[in-house]
Amino acid sequence: MRHATRPARVAAALVALALCLLQVVLGASPAAAHAELVETDPAEGAVVEVAPETVTLTFNEPVRLTSQEIAVYDATGDPVASTAGANGAEVTVGLTGAADLADGTYVVSWNVLSGDGHPISGALTFSVGAPSASVAPPPEPETSSAVVRVLRDVVTVVSLVGLLLAGGLALFVALVLPRAWPGTEVRARLRRLVAYASVAAAVGVVLQVPIAAVYGQGLELTDVAGAFDVGLVTNELVAAALVLVGLGVVVRTLTDRPPDDTAARVLGVGAVLALAGPSMVGHTRAFAPSPVLVTWDVMHVTAGAIWLGGLVGLVLSLRALAGRELLAAQTLARFSTAAGFALLVVAGAGAFLSWRILGSWAAFVETTYGWLLLAKIGIAVTVAAIGGWNRWRTLPAVQAATGFTDRGRAAAIVTRTVRVEAVLLVVLLGVTGFLVNQSPRPAPVTVAPGATGVGAATAGDLRVLAVMDPRRTGSNTLLVQVQDAAGEPYDPPVNPVVELRTEGLDIGTVTVTPIAAGTYRGKVVVPRPGEWEVQVSIALSRFENPVTTVRLQVSR
Repeated sequence: MRHATRPARVAAALVALALCLLQVVLGASPAAAHAELVETDPAEGAVVEVAPETVTLTFNEPVRLTSQEIAVYDATGDPVASTAGANGAEVTVGLTGAADLADGTYVVSWNVLSGDGHPISGALTFSVGAPSASVAPPPEPETSSAVVRVLRDVVTVVSLVGLLLAGGLALFVALVLPRAWPGTEVRARLRRLVAYASVAAAVGVVLQVPIAAVYGQGLELTDVAGAFDVGLVTNELVAAALVLVGLGVVVRTLTDRPPDDTAARVLGVGAVLALAGPSMVGHTRAFAPSPVLVTWDVMHVTAGAIWLGGLVGLVLSLRALAGRELLAAQTLARFSTAAGFALLVVAGAGAFLSWRILGSWAAFVETTYGWLLLAKIGIAVTVAAIGGWNRWRTLPAVQAATGFTDRGRAAAIVTRTVRVEAVLLVVLLGVTGFLVNQSPRPAPVTVAPGATGVGAATAGDLRVLAVMDPRRTGSNTLLVQVQDAAGEPYDPPVNPVVELRTEGLDIGTVTVTPIAAGTYRGKVVVPRPGEWEVQVSIALSRFENPVTTVRLQVSR
């Protein structure tokens, strides 16, 4: 069949290229979501006798510097001459003329880009000789406007819907639609819809690259020409390449006639390659073990495409199959089998990814990410219920129909139900588009400090207490205690990671040492009064790491 072999030959080189790209990304070293500062030299709040020539910031994953400079300020807020460079997970800040620096407190304000494409910022405070009586806060880091953030979400949704529709319809033609049925008119409509959806997906993934470049640096769309840095959007470029190559293979291979075995395989490979694109960016790329999570995510996205493409394909084809009950039953049976398998994959992959990313069941109701995930699960369950109705009630009715009128009526019922499923899946994709741009970190869940100044919050099944003494600007002692469900002190496998921040100022990681069962102490210099957030991350295992935040009030 000449119409199938020529596209297959043309697509072979593109498929090989995309496979190479996928292998490079899957073989990359794993990262942790949202880079976190794990160590500094000097330590946070340290008082040193002589000003250091360099300040070292060590993160838990490789980070990249952006156009937002890392700056050093003295206690009055005046800038100190400095240089900065990044090497993997380590950022080195050089203090120009360190020997001439006066005694007092200095603040290193840093801005970097984490492995998942999110900008993070913070501040390190140390003193030379003795702490200053007061410390001026550093300038707040630049952040992109709401226009950039909303556009980022909208482009993500458009590209995701287009991608899943194009990839899903390609899989529908390759796996579900009977090849014994010519269906030229229906296949032509499917081909045109795949082309339109591919254009939407292609435009979306291409736009995501410059938007990611400006968002990662806290800039605006007008800055895109000067802000574009290939090193900051490597993952987005790889994702776009996979989507463009995969959809190019699909569009090139799909025709108005049934595919032969070779063309069907090429359609499947091209669709899966394109559907692997979204997994190259976002939170699953940023959690270890990265190759495992990316593989699960590709399966998850492909399963969603099978549902969406299958439902839209059924809407377009069942009316034409109304007079061919055997072919209609065969089409429904094939889709039912594929959709059932896809549902199992979605359930398994979704549960694994949710548990790995959120880290605790409580995070489902403590974060916007968790609530969106619950909404996504609810819509998926509804779609599955409608699919079960089709499988066990509507399909037997189609098979049992004898007259033309009965067959048409049965096909009309199926068409209406799959339309409802398709609409729900589009809503689900919209939720997913916003979901991938949300942070999975839990929002602060706190108990207001009482007279003792002790704050409390939950971290999964654990409870965290925190208090500062004397709770005034300047040097403070921070105490953190982890308790189990019974209220007893609990010793996690490793010391918790404690970070301190307030609005517009991130002190970063506070070094804590154990002083009693489940109890840790650290020293910190608080530069200004107000409400401060103590974020506590508790590593319980390689894959379980609940995080919570305690709010404390500091006065002058």
